[in-house]
Amino acid sequence: MREILQTVLSMYRDYNGTGMQMGLFFACLAYLAIQKKEKEKNLLFLGYTLLFFIICFCPVTAKIIMEVCIGEEVYWRMFWLLPSVIVTAYTAAHILMRMEGKGKRHVFLFAMLLVIVLTGTNVYNGTVFDRAQNAYKLPQEVVDICDMIEQDAKANHISHKKLITKNELLSSIRQYDAGILMPYGYDAIKKNQAGTTNAYQIYQIMSSEKKNWASLSWYAAMEDCNYLAYPAEEGIAETLSAFGYDVVGTNESWHVFRRDFKASDYEGEWLITQHGAAQGSQLMFYTLQDKDGRLIVVDGGWTTDADYVRQIIKGLGNHVDAWLITHPHRDHAGAFTEIYKKPGKMKIDRVYAVDMASPEACLKKAPWDETEVYEEWRKLDIAQLTYVHAGDAFEVGSLKFQIFNAYDDYVDEQSKDLLNDGSMMFKVTAKNESMLFCADVGKRMTSYLMEAYGEELKADYIQMGHHGNGGLKPEFYRFIGAKAAFFDAPDWLLNDTSGRYQAIKNVLLMREIGAEVYSYATTPNQIILQ
Repeated sequence: MREILQTVLSMYRDYNGTGMQMGLFFACLAYLAIQKKEKEKNLLFLGYTLLFFIICFCPVTAKIIMEVCIGEEVYWRMFWLLPSVIVTAYTAAHILMRMEGKGKRHVFLFAMLLVIVLTGTNVYNGTVFDRAQNAYKLPQEVVDICDMIEQDAKANHISHKKLITKNELLSSIRQYDAGILMPYGYDAIKKNQAGTTNAYQIYQIMSSEKKNWASLSWYAAMEDCNYLAYPAEEGIAETLSAFGYDVVGTNESWHVFRRDFKASDYEGEWLITQHGAAQGSQLMFYTLQDKDGRLIVVDGGWTTDADYVRQIIKGLGNHVDAWLITHPHRDHAGAFTEIYKKPGKMKIDRVYAVDMASPEACLKKAPWDETEVYEEWRKLDIAQLTYVHAGDAFEVGSLKFQIFNAYDDYVDEQSKDLLNDGSMMFKVTAKNESMLFCADVGKRMTSYLMEAYGEELKADYIQMGHHGNGGLKPEFYRFIGAKAAFFDAPDWLLNDTSGRYQAIKNVLLMREIGAEVYSYATTPNQIILQ
């Protein structure tokens, strides 16, 4: 209740401003209170104002109004119910009527107006109101964008017009042209959510400072959004043309683009997202989605990342078709271990993991290792669990999985670092492209894997072994020949030049090969696996 009262007081202080207007209002109430004539009218004003303050500032009634009626965000509008303008005008008229002589009346009227002007704020101060730019009293950019869309649609006989644009224009576009659809409305901004999974992702992209155009094009196709309006920044037309957008209208400030791709154009393709770490540590967390709403999750990160992982999965529909746990280290399996204890409304169809050596066996070979999360993992009764082994293959939707590495006797022979070198290395293949996930497999396994699988290992994209810090040998990465490399690591690890970490060497190696480098500096990083 104390917090509610503090909230109301804060809103009142903001409404009060300099205090001069409210001071004038209270002065008028005081004047009416001492008047003997027309007591009924005066008591009405006084009684109403007193009742308002009791209801407005009482924590109980304030809580009811916030939660049931108008919401906390707009509770400040309650102060619009104060009869400040009516009382001030009525009091001024009352005093004027009692004054004798035109001169006195004119002086008093001028004084009242001067007080109001000097203590008030110009409505065109730029914070609330703007001067009308056209007869529609809407931003001119909205009129221009809608007119460009309408002109293109008419010229090309297009009846379906669904637009993605900057969030602050949503309500104005709806007012000007209700025939232009949008994936979400103004409610998405107020509630930080949108109606569908794809619409929510569009909202997130358009809310971010740096736009991921590849993923926007994906979600736009899923939502059948054929128009995009964006400020006419330098190079934006060339950037968007790479994703199938054509400029169909332009002025000095805005470009309007159109693309006619449908969700069916992404048949058999998958959107792969690398998620980063809020706390600046290394971890591994990927999601893979197809046009039919299938969702695959790889690892997830630390136990402290569980809420973040829940939020991401909820935003993608809260249904996981397959969850792969590459190995039970805390920066890989921690979040899943926490989530599986209390999944809530999340649905998980299948869990794939490695049948790892016991914690005791792992620590016997590598006493420096840690097994706390692994021990928690072993306590879980996972009904959906399937253990995978090297050489296994399976499919999720149209995506093919090949398992190249998992814990087995050969790992014991090659390495003492069982948890890392026994982790799941797998390749996912879509229609024409593939991505190799190396998990935390290290240098000791390099020769064995290259000899065992050869050309099968090659992929278009690669998730770097052991977060890119050490991991597999340079000849392995050269052999794969990927055009993009994902480092599951923060900047401090990738840029360390002390010699303690090896990540910077692998970054330079991949750039030398010609691969684009992705890391936590730019997450979420997304590619479309074609």
